[in-house]
Amino acid sequence: MLTFSPTMPFNNVDLPTFVCPTIATKPERYTTSSLASSFIMFKTYHKTTNRIKPLPSLFSPLPLLSACSSFYQMKTQAPIRKHLLILLSIPTLHYAQTSQLAKQPIPIDGYAAKVNETIITRSDVRSAMASILPQLYRRFQGAALEQQLEQAYLNAREQLIDQALIVADFESSGGQIPDYYVKNEIDRIIRDRFNGETSQFEETLAAEQITYDDYLEKTRRNISASMLIQEKVNQRARISPETIRITYESKRYDYLIPEKIRHSIILLHCGSTPEERTLKTETAEQVLQKIEAGEDFNTLAQEFSEGARADQGGAFPWLQLKDIDPSLHFHLNQLKTGQHSSIVTNEDRLLILKVDARRNASYQPFSEVREAIKENLTTLERERLYKNWMKRLKEEHYIRRYD
Repeated sequence: MLTFSPTMPFNNVDLPTFVCPTIATKPERYTTSSLASSFIMFKTYHKTTNRIKPLPSLFSPLPLLSACSSFYQMKTQAPIRKHLLILLSIPTLHYAQTSQLAKQPIPIDGYAAKVNETIITRSDVRSAMASILPQLYRRFQGAALEQQLEQAYLNAREQLIDQALIVADFESSGGQIPDYYVKNEIDRIIRDRFNGETSQFEETLAAEQITYDDYLEKTRRNISASMLIQEKVNQRARISPETIRITYESKRYDYLIPEKIRHSIILLHCGSTPEERTLKTETAEQVLQKIEAGEDFNTLAQEFSEGARADQGGAFPWLQLKDIDPSLHFHLNQLKTGQHSSIVTNEDRLLILKVDARRNASYQPFSEVREAIKENLTTLERERLYKNWMKRLKEEHYIRRYD
């Protein structure tokens, strides 16, 4: 049996790539051919298995709320809590998979925010939250879940406000998206998401109670927002080679490769009686004599060692000194590559150590980390540009949030 969740489409599934500069790191992602238009979530309910599976949707949801939450850390607002208990009871029914009420949720709506003359409804916010709700319900419960749901609501509402501001900025600058371009984008969605089946696309719109004209306009708005973000943020976030080099030099310690060592150990347990200790000491002295006579350390370790790595010839992989037993640091530091120690008494153990190889501490070459530094600096610059842009738009436009 097929049922569909009552979510409203969220403008622009690719919007996180642009709106959240944190994840906008590769310019090739900002092509208009990759623009999407909605956050419609479809579900298949199977009576026999009580499982919900996704149907082909208009767009593949991205983790919008989690990816961009750093932009919208807002103080808890008590008046919103009472609305959330009602508002979020609807998604709760969707994910309580055995509930028959999940098939016929109660439509509850109202104003969430207003930007100029653009109304953002609670169902719009609910739709924007849809992609992260399953994760929240799995990870949290009780008061913690309520707090997470409230923050998710606030984040989603703020993101929708941002998008409305961006569209308003696009329109005020005289920007226009031709009908043929929007229709081409919808054709791409039908081809990619519905295997070219227009009938399935139309059935999906009908199930979501969205007309084709409404969907076309929402797609137009999404494209408008994405193109303007491309212009205002992505194209302006340029980092000079000099800045990259200066960053490398000033934070060179971040690219330090610590000293590493490969070593081997022959270990004998002393035993619990004086007689056993005497016997083990004699054995250790015999092994040391064999090593000094030129016999292979690792072969002797396989024969005599009682340590956990005896089968590997007592050999350990490359390790930083901090990852080695601190009581051995002094003895290992006294040895050069290829040298072995005398017998070391360590609590109830007798040890013979050998340093097989050393790698001195060094720094990653600039050529190896240049692109990573550039990507990180570009991300930070996009965040700065975006935040400043949103600050200006929020000062220039009318915004009201409803609790």
